[in-house]
Amino acid sequence: MKLPRTPSIRMGLVLVTLLAVLPALALQLYDGLRQRRHLVTDAVNEARRAAAAMAQTQASLTESTRLLLTTLTAMPEVKRLDVPACGSLFASLLNRNPVYVNILAVNRQGDILASGLPYGRVNLADRKHFIEAMATGGFSAGEYIISRTAYDPAFPFSLPITDDDGRIVGVLTAAVRLTTFDDFFDQLALPAGSMLGITDHNGIRLSYRPKNPANPLGAPIKEAVWREMEAGGESGVFHQPGSDGHSRYYAFQKLSLGPDRPPYMYFVIGLPDATVLAPARDALRRNLLLLAACAGLALSVAWFLGGAVIGKRLDRIAATADRIGQGDLAARTGVPHGDTGIGRVAKTLDLMASLLSANDAARDQALAALRQSQERLVHIAASMADWIWETDADGRYVYVSPKIRQGLGYDPVSLLGKHPGDFLAPGEEDTLGHSLARAGKDRGPIHERISWRLASDGARRCIMTSAVPWHDETGRFQGYRGVDKDVTERVRAERELRDSLAEKDILLKEIHHRVKNNLQIISGLLYLQEEKVRDPEALETFRESRSRIASMALVHEELYRSASLSRIRLDDYIRDLLPRLFGPDPQKTNLTIDNRLEAVDVAIEKAVPAGLAINEILTNAFKHAFRGRPSGSLRLRLTERDGLVTVAIGDDGPGLPPDFRPEEGETLGLRLIVNLARQLGGEITAANDAEGAVFTLAFPK
Repeated sequence: MKLPRTPSIRMGLVLVTLLAVLPALALQLYDGLRQRRHLVTDAVNEARRAAAAMAQTQASLTESTRLLLTTLTAMPEVKRLDVPACGSLFASLLNRNPVYVNILAVNRQGDILASGLPYGRVNLADRKHFIEAMATGGFSAGEYIISRTAYDPAFPFSLPITDDDGRIVGVLTAAVRLTTFDDFFDQLALPAGSMLGITDHNGIRLSYRPKNPANPLGAPIKEAVWREMEAGGESGVFHQPGSDGHSRYYAFQKLSLGPDRPPYMYFVIGLPDATVLAPARDALRRNLLLLAACAGLALSVAWFLGGAVIGKRLDRIAATADRIGQGDLAARTGVPHGDTGIGRVAKTLDLMASLLSANDAARDQALAALRQSQERLVHIAASMADWIWETDADGRYVYVSPKIRQGLGYDPVSLLGKHPGDFLAPGEEDTLGHSLARAGKDRGPIHERISWRLASDGARRCIMTSAVPWHDETGRFQGYRGVDKDVTERVRAERELRDSLAEKDILLKEIHHRVKNNLQIISGLLYLQEEKVRDPEALETFRESRSRIASMALVHEELYRSASLSRIRLDDYIRDLLPRLFGPDPQKTNLTIDNRLEAVDVAIEKAVPAGLAINEILTNAFKHAFRGRPSGSLRLRLTERDGLVTVAIGDDGPGLPPDFRPEEGETLGLRLIVNLARQLGGEITAANDAEGAVFTLAFPK
């Protein structure tokens, strides 16, 4: 149907009004679509940052666990698989570290030897973390398990225990409590309806927040989600419905123990469509309703009013609408506003332009807030003592913060396009340069790498570097972003402290050596005095005194020969004491000695009284048990059980009287033995066995 050649004023006004509204409608739709794209981009970036933050938090926990296990495997009681000591140590560690379900040690067959929790007959040979630790000889991560000692869900890490020859004698395991991940989610402050999922290398769910009975721990995650993550790179994003039926934008991050190791844990953050796109939908709906209201009002005015006055002003209104359609939101009709007639149309159009302008102002305000946030980050970087840098994919600087002027004296602009290795001090080529090259090849992070560099004035400065790789939206490697910290003074202070400690160790050894020499001088003076003594009892007293002095001197001799200056090996002390009492070859004196001594170390404050007591017991045995006999034998036993040191010395002499008690002895030697036992916080007992007398000294270690 053809339009009339000359439409009526009413129809013309209606058509003009529609033409004026359509550009505004198009702008609203365009603005809504643009805002939708921005919100999706922001949501994806937020999910990426959240997933990366969760992965970094777990990486820190994994590194802490690696350090804990490494420290434990270096401890003597763990290396020798001392079950009581290990159990007590592991229980103490669990009390101070609630993040772990249990800490335990197993032998090569997987049987539990020691645990921080009570256990029965349990074997872990089928566990992934045990198998990998035995196979690789290094730190390994497990998978979702139910602890066989705590009976709670956990994620284990293991490290082999080796003896002094490097042979694997067992495996040390620390199992992380899965509820630990719940605290991580609570700190993210994600939008309502968001989710956090963590899986092991098989896609078995380790954590899901918020909690949902439909997503239990230990069950596989949705197959489609798992395929997306497994087939992706180290990180990525995708969009699809989750296991609860809600569509989400997902971002995931993989975590592995090394560049060449497969992922052992996956982190995925999901932001729901409804929450992400709600601001855009609400704004579009509000603007369309407002535009519809304005259009309805304008059409009503055009329909009911007509005449030459309206016609004369329509051109101005049409021109204004055209300018608004072209994006000039400052355009106004210039027609006097009123409540009826053309004034109302002009007012409605001007109001629509003002609302569109206000929307633009809101966008400008949001952009200003973004710029302010960027400026805040710049100010934070400027206030740090460290300097921040960024390299391209070839390892050359594309940004260096101004703080480098204070650290190394270089102008940041002069460093652009140069490589960090260009400023290494001579001899440092194998440190940072190779680390950056190797990390760039493996696309892995650099953690607190120390190197010496040349400042602009030629001075050597010690720099600690940490960096992480960064990628563009397609996942392509773009370079590294990192922080350099000047640790020259700290490194020098550590060196001075090590030198000072070494000097103090030498000085303390010298003191023990001189004390030993002084005691030997006193012993020599007593020996010279013996030559002038004719009284047998006095002569015996002199010899006993020399023997006691020699036993004390031997303690100091053991100390300055020992690696530790606060503890000595009591078994080595007894072996060195015997030749001093009975001669280097006991067979010449027809004396048989049966030594069965365990390795026991004691503090110096225990060593002197213990040595004196052992010396007195051996002297009494030699003096009383072998009197009038051409030969004899001694039995020495040294053990330690649950922190109690026991020294048993027996002979094959005539034995002790039936009612003999050491504390009732009247001789100086017995009184000295009893007093020394009390000083040690222990006791001395004496009894007869099938072969002869046995003296037993027991005291706490």
